[in-house]
Amino acid sequence: MEMNGLMGGFYKLSVLIMRFSLTNVLWVLFNFPIVYILLILLVGDISNLQMGLLTIAILAPFIFFPATAAMYGVVRKWVMGDGDIPIFKSFLRYYKENYKRSFLIGVVFTLFWTSWVLNYLMFFQQQSVFFNVMFMVITAFFFTWNAYFFSYTVHFEMKFFTSLKSSFILAIGSPFSTIGVALINGALIFISFNFTFLIPFFVGSLSAYFSFLYFYKVIQKAMKAQEVNEKVTSSPGLEG
Repeated sequence: MEMNGLMGGFYKLSVLIMRFSLTNVLWVLFNFPIVYILLILLVGDISNLQMGLLTIAILAPFIFFPATAAMYGVVRKWVMGDGDIPIFKSFLRYYKENYKRSFLIGVVFTLFWTSWVLNYLMFFQQQSVFFNVMFMVITAFFFTWNAYFFSYTVHFEMKFFTSLKSSFILAIGSPFSTIGVALINGALIFISFNFTFLIPFFVGSLSAYFSFLYFYKVIQKAMKAQEVNEKVTSSPGLEG
């Protein structure tokens, strides 16, 4: 029997919390080597900071990007209304299905982000507040581009470079959606710095969920507009 009222609300909330926390914990566990290195660096052992960051950069294409794609695959089902999927089984399936593509984009994006951060350390950091703000804005755009690529990967069967190009065009062509993704993820990062105990349970899965939600709304709107245009152009009696 379905529960209504206050008890029904608590039940639905508890289910949501369980879904997000379990998915996030799986994502963290699949990234355990990277998490372990980060913990070592955060507790104060920064004597080998460069070596630690280099190791993370090497590991990222192999484990971080495939695990993140798997997490996007799970939240995609929630956004599309299928909330009762087996999370662990689905996570493993999406991990295996998208591993090759995720590894390839991991290599590309790891090289890109490494050069971007080095560019900041060598140039932007010494500049005025304006340049630092511009760096943050461009970084937010690049982050949204990454999020949209993961969304394309789990939602469409496209060639690698087609997904890369399409996600970039979507990030440019949908500025309000891009701003929304950037603001939500910025808020999640801010919260994670102030409430670090939430990181292992919610931050990653919430980020993936809201990023894909924005992506899905934009794609749905674009597809509806395309259908309308096709109906208009194919309607009889339009030509004089």
